[in-house]
Amino acid sequence: MNLIEQLSIMMVSMNVDYAICGGHAIDLFLGKKTRQHKDLDVVVYWEDRDKIVNYMLNAGWDVYEPVGTSYLHKINDVANQIKSRTNIWCSTPSNPHYKFTKHERDMYAVDFDDSEQTALDYIEFLFNTRKNGYFLYRRNNDIKLSMDKAILMIDNLPIPAPEMVLLYKSKHTDISENRLDFENSYRELSEEQSAWLRNALIVAYPDGHNWLDGLLSNFQNRTIPT
Repeated sequence: MNLIEQLSIMMVSMNVDYAICGGHAIDLFLGKKTRQHKDLDVVVYWEDRDKIVNYMLNAGWDVYEPVGTSYLHKINDVANQIKSRTNIWCSTPSNPHYKFTKHERDMYAVDFDDSEQTALDYIEFLFNTRKNGYFLYRRNNDIKLSMDKAILMIDNLPIPAPEMVLLYKSKHTDISENRLDFENSYRELSEEQSAWLRNALIVAYPDGHNWLDGLLSNFQNRTIPT
């Protein structure tokens, strides 16, 4: 059983709506593995946060929430959460790739290596908002996608639509994995998906974004008469 299958079994047991995100979602969309993956990202929703935290704590995982840019707050009880960020980090105590060092009280610093994740020992849950039938882009709620288009089923596994995955990755084009995911997938987007991503990038980055030229060129190439 591979890593994604193990994750899927856990999420079904948790009984919350979810979607496999990040580079794994791009691979599922393309139907092939395109690169190594250092972690597992999972889209979930704010209304299920406490349920997810409780489940992971009861399953023996360590649960942390980022606070600021330097430290993580260790959640030992669902009633004791800061909820200042939109994600939590979950790690098994035996995870050899993540080292959490206590700073003060329940605050921790973290170090991790760049090895490929091969065991279900780390999950990052990303909390999102769905409203009136739409999936709202976390960084700008004016950008949204109807839920029937925002979450796709690939091989019986839910993933965010690739255009939404790429929009999130667009903030950090300095990260090589994000650039690679874009280069591997943008030509495979449908015209509708490509147009949505172009428009979303224009709204999110009014001063321009370096992925727009590739998306426009791809659209023009498709519409040239033969």
